[in-house]
Amino acid sequence: MASPAKFEPSAVLDALAPAIEEPRLDPRSYVAVGSREEAEYLLMLDHSGAQTGPEWRAFLIEALVGFLVWQRQPFGEVSETDLDWFLGLVADAPSPALPALLFALARELNDTPERLMVLALKHAEARDF
Repeated sequence: MASPAKFEPSAVLDALAPAIEEPRLDPRSYVAVGSREEAEYLLMLDHSGAQTGPEWRAFLIEALVGFLVWQRQPFGEVSETDLDWFLGLVADAPSPALPALLFALARELNDTPERLMVLALKHAEARDF
């Protein structure tokens, strides 16, 4: 009768190690922003330069446009209080993604407020996308 093969636990774990990886955040995945605090945190990350690159910019724009335009009814509109809050955050402290974000908001809104368009045009020369 043949004896069963013996496996050393460490050898089995070493063989499986390349297959076990930490899960990565897919930069193309959508993450909903649930509050103004979360939106402010994302804007702070962009302003600080802690996050950069086209993937970050695409994520930030999608998340903030979704929060301001598509998560509240009526869809395709931004409330005056949300617009006041947002413009108060970004008007005097532009960040690298701000020009692209402003134009994305203008594109998504059914009726773009004049003050949003004025700010977007003011930052148009820094638009990088």
